[in-house]
Amino acid sequence: MIVLLLVFYVLALYLAVRSPHHFVIYYILATTKFLGFLDPATFIVGGIELGYFGLNCIAIFGTFFKKQWYIFSRKHLFFLLFILVLLVFGIVKPFLDDNSSILRSFIASKDTWFYFILLYIIVYKDKIDNAKLFQFLKTLGVYLSTIYIVGQISINIVPPAYSGGLHIRTFFPTYISLAVFLYVVNIKFAPIRSLKNRFIVLYLFLGLLLAAHLSLTVMTGMGFLVYKYIYNERLEFSPISFSRFCLILLFLAGLTFASVQGLYQNISKDVSEIISGEDNALSSRDVYNQFRWEAIEKKKTLGYGFIHQSSRYMKQIKLRGNNRFMERFTVIDSGYVDMLIKFGYLGTFLFVCILTIFYAKGFFVKYKNPLSLAMSIYLAQYIFINYTWSVFTFAHGIVPGIFAFYFIETSLWEEVEEQVPQSQFNLEKAL
Repeated sequence: MIVLLLVFYVLALYLAVRSPHHFVIYYILATTKFLGFLDPATFIVGGIELGYFGLNCIAIFGTFFKKQWYIFSRKHLFFLLFILVLLVFGIVKPFLDDNSSILRSFIASKDTWFYFILLYIIVYKDKIDNAKLFQFLKTLGVYLSTIYIVGQISINIVPPAYSGGLHIRTFFPTYISLAVFLYVVNIKFAPIRSLKNRFIVLYLFLGLLLAAHLSLTVMTGMGFLVYKYIYNERLEFSPISFSRFCLILLFLAGLTFASVQGLYQNISKDVSEIISGEDNALSSRDVYNQFRWEAIEKKKTLGYGFIHQSSRYMKQIKLRGNNRFMERFTVIDSGYVDMLIKFGYLGTFLFVCILTIFYAKGFFVKYKNPLSLAMSIYLAQYIFINYTWSVFTFAHGIVPGIFAFYFIETSLWEEVEEQVPQSQFNLEKAL
């Protein structure tokens, strides 16, 4: 394992210094567990997972090999400094509260380090081929969808890192969602209608459905429809298109309810259970999070920072039951609960507000172009998805989100620039 870890590090460092574009591809592949065939999280030394942490350190270290690496815009400096402040705060606070050692808090902070890939891709933006990166991410989404579809035929032929015995778990379904928004740009603005692209989008949605992340699937579908039908070809929000879309949606919904016997009653029952708190999924989530909410009430303002599962604080908590969702203080299935635990109400408010300000740039005229708008819609869904899936504080949301933000900032896509007059959409580089 040590030899494999060293090979992983040496190759990453070589690419980070000599070939930034290929390092970015290597980095993305690493987050997918190399398409399901090699999991860097298994590179454990002394009980500490070193694979992804080392990769993020190499990304940071690699920036220093670029001449004048320190020259970039104030807005990006502010973004990175804000993440750095959150990171330092989350590591130091448990120590000051006598809840954990610095080392254990440092280990528990591992997912936050994924934000710093932004530093690398900003510094080396002139060395990264955006068109190839764009195509790679689209292909990756198709590959991950294929894994889910093939897994329905036989789970035995699924790559080992994606096979969970009775279920399939790819890394990450958010890449499929990102691919949908990359394809919709081409569908909306291509001069010739492509049945191939439309088929691929349907294929991607099938993958999302099989991934069984309902919030991600629903929000991706809504975002796709908004981009395709609510915004006109000049990327203006059209009230007429919106009204027409709502009428068509109501008509189709009514037709569906009339055609499928018992559908309306079943949906009404499900909604009623959710509102009343009787829904099994939400009820079990509340049970699992009860001790977390009790802890949040004790430190509302600033939270606890990064608490490791073997820290002193976790040993003091008496958990009711041994469910896997209650083994850790952090929680991947309730994003806002996870943020409140780590940063409190104040930190969570600042975190969400600042990320939203940056991620929503594609909605504003100054930065709006076909790609930036699509990426901002993709990132906007995070606000809603985070209720059931921690996309702001775990790698499955952080990494795809950073690359979507990168596309907003650079706004470089040769295909779009060739197909749509620049005078119409202002496709100047944001950087």
